[in-house]
Amino acid sequence: MSLAYLITRHLYWAIWKRWTRLISSVLQRQRQSGRSALDENAGARESGPDVRMDVPGEGRTGEAAWRKMCKEELERQYTPSRWAVRLGAEDVLRTYTKMGNEATERARTTRMSLLNVPYGDGGGEKLDIYFPKAESEALPFLLFLHGGYWQSGSKDTSAFMVDQLTAQGVAVVIMAYDIAPKGTLDQMVDQVTRGIVFVQRRYLSNKGIYLCGHSAGAHLAAMMLLVNWTKHGLMPNFKGFFLVSGIYDLEPITHTSVNIPLLLTLCSAKEGGKPRLKNSMMWITLRSSGN
Repeated sequence: MSLAYLITRHLYWAIWKRWTRLISSVLQRQRQSGRSALDENAGARESGPDVRMDVPGEGRTGEAAWRKMCKEELERQYTPSRWAVRLGAEDVLRTYTKMGNEATERARTTRMSLLNVPYGDGGGEKLDIYFPKAESEALPFLLFLHGGYWQSGSKDTSAFMVDQLTAQGVAVVIMAYDIAPKGTLDQMVDQVTRGIVFVQRRYLSNKGIYLCGHSAGAHLAAMMLLVNWTKHGLMPNFKGFFLVSGIYDLEPITHTSVNIPLLLTLCSAKEGGKPRLKNSMMWITLRSSGN
């Protein structure tokens, strides 16, 4: 059994457990309230007026589906919490955060860890490292980047996979980065780059770095495929990429409220959206030929 397969299996199990708990919590609240949220949210799923986005560009042959959406529909498509049908958007986010807090507190209590390790000089440039038994260089490392549309989320609520992976002998690194509006997209990419350099230099004998990101974190992880590592004097020992529900085409976001704190321009969105990777419902695994 390859290490990449083992990490994939246990990462999937951790995600499945988290979402199972979320769904169970939602169903319990629904039973207690004695009413269904399906009817309450039905109106939110109705399309807005048939006014298409006026997006400059070349011909319309083979145009992307989002260009055909009205502004209201595009906003709805890029607001995932509004798709919750059993619980309101705010309650879903609150429950999800609560579960992340509990998982992180449990990991910090039960696993050996190094918390708030600085990988740079900035106040937000910190990472947490969780170990299977004791700190060692000769371990595989899963490095996780949280999501939150580059403007929310925290490493302090993101250790939900630690128990499963450390039990299999994998060290887990949860990295923080400066979210918007404090941080720009370019700054986030630079911070993630420097965080990876820090881990590689600290643990030179590692058995492989597996980079995992969720949502906006998946985009930042994908951007690591474009880094010129020679400028940093090393090549990280990458063995795999796990990109969970990532966002890779940033141009549509410039036409939604998501962009208010990001301040992306059309040019920066196109540049920051590289590489153009096909999204998936769960994840895309990119494995190097080394494993």
